[in-house]
Amino acid sequence: MTQKKRLRCAAYTRKSTEEGLDQAFNSLDAQREACAAYVQSQKSEGWTLVPTLYDDGGFSGGSMERPALARLMADVRDGKVDIVIVYKVDRLTRSLNDFARIVDVFDAAGASFVSATQQFNTTTSMGRLTLNVLLSFAQFEREVIAERIRDKIAQSKARGIWMGGPVPLGYDVVDRKLVPNPQEAKTVEHIFRRYLAVPSIMVLMEELKTEGIVTKRQTMRDGSVRGGQSFVRGPLHHLIANPMYIGKIRHRDQVYDGQHPPIINQALWDAVQAKRAGAIGTRRAGGNSEHSSLLTGMIRDHVDRPMSPSHAVKQKRRYRYYVSSIASATNEAAIRAPALRLPATELEQAAVDAAAALLADPQTIMVLPQVDAQTTRRRIDAGQALGSAMRGKRKSEVRRTLQALDLAIMVHTDRIDASISRRRLVALLDGTAPIVEDDGHRLPLHIETAPDRHGRNLKLVLRSGEEQKPNVDLELIALIRKAEVARQQLFTQTSATNDRTAERVARLAFLAPDIITAILEGRQPATLTSRRLMKHAAIPLDWKAQREALGFQ
Repeated sequence: MTQKKRLRCAAYTRKSTEEGLDQAFNSLDAQREACAAYVQSQKSEGWTLVPTLYDDGGFSGGSMERPALARLMADVRDGKVDIVIVYKVDRLTRSLNDFARIVDVFDAAGASFVSATQQFNTTTSMGRLTLNVLLSFAQFEREVIAERIRDKIAQSKARGIWMGGPVPLGYDVVDRKLVPNPQEAKTVEHIFRRYLAVPSIMVLMEELKTEGIVTKRQTMRDGSVRGGQSFVRGPLHHLIANPMYIGKIRHRDQVYDGQHPPIINQALWDAVQAKRAGAIGTRRAGGNSEHSSLLTGMIRDHVDRPMSPSHAVKQKRRYRYYVSSIASATNEAAIRAPALRLPATELEQAAVDAAAALLADPQTIMVLPQVDAQTTRRRIDAGQALGSAMRGKRKSEVRRTLQALDLAIMVHTDRIDASISRRRLVALLDGTAPIVEDDGHRLPLHIETAPDRHGRNLKLVLRSGEEQKPNVDLELIALIRKAEVARQQLFTQTSATNDRTAERVARLAFLAPDIITAILEGRQPATLTSRRLMKHAAIPLDWKAQREALGFQ
């Protein structure tokens, strides 16, 4: 007698919600028991149930993103399962498109599909039609249920009922209703008021981090705790724009009166939303452009001409500058004085570093007028938060901070002077209304750079005594390599290169070894560029003279 082939059967079970899964005998157990009984009835055909459980509790049939289904599909592909059995077809999926994808996997692996309670034979056209009709009704049922749920949520929110989701900071949930948490409510009001006082959301974010204010902690059903993290930009924007805090419920683009009490008054809410609208308008107008000039309107040259942003493009690379505006000259001396041009990136970085250092300096904050010890401590904390935030913020937000401080920069031919308004600084640290009139008292900023003139250009050079970061100049390194090649070509006469051009490049191969090493490591003077090196009239052979001529001594 021929022995029946052994067919390995896998029972797949699914329940859309987690409700009731904690019971001793739940829906998944009932489905698995029915599948096991069906397999037992086919034992004479060689069917046997594999011990592996494929249970998806709390997962919708409208999605393929289910862990147990993913494991089942992988086992089918690996040839570990011959027959997949479910209680009903809609347990596997409620989507015709998803079912077609599943059947493709089954067909490729030679596996079969069986429903324990629905009789159909997929080997015949009538059986496939029956299966498609069943799946069509399953998909229709899922869509109808989804529509009912959406309608219920919309109607409930229109009545001001909170329908669940993440609990906002400032509230707790009691009997499925939002009730104010007094301590958290004070924190929310503090956040709203500080947003009005500081220049930008990024400054507020750093301030809250310094104060140890974090997002709401929530304990989930599985016992895990979420939240309790420092605020970042997105959640902080969401908080100050959440109408729940004035007793409202939002549903899509509609806002309804809620059944929960407000914790923010209408006047404070309106002021915050007005400031948000202005900030959004500034960003849309291009204030956060990648190449926007940070110091526009804040920088003048030594003859009181404004220095305007300009740029040049060389080899598809964009270089930004601040250039003296001769057209704005108001006297003969200003008209005759040569125009100054400074590289924008270096100057902007120097100004930001200087402002951030002053804000974070407790000694500077302590000498501000009319303060007690408590106010001084608060000002120091606020200054350190502002200083820390400035180095990581968007350019538009840094600019607003510098404007709030009334930054003024004067570029001389031998130095750069910068200062901020003492009165504006006090207003910024205290979170009071912006000051329109100044009292004339200025605080100097220490900019660790000085201009070095070459022709019509000024290049910012780090002052001595400061540890410089490597400034590897790839063009300069390439020129040194070309010089060595040119030297060898001149000696071997293997190149048809113009002799004068080759000699001009080859002479750079005779630089002092320490000069070449410094160039390769990026330790050359900031004024030494490939163009300057090539234009140098006569590089002496004496190494000491070379160091003096090229700025190494």
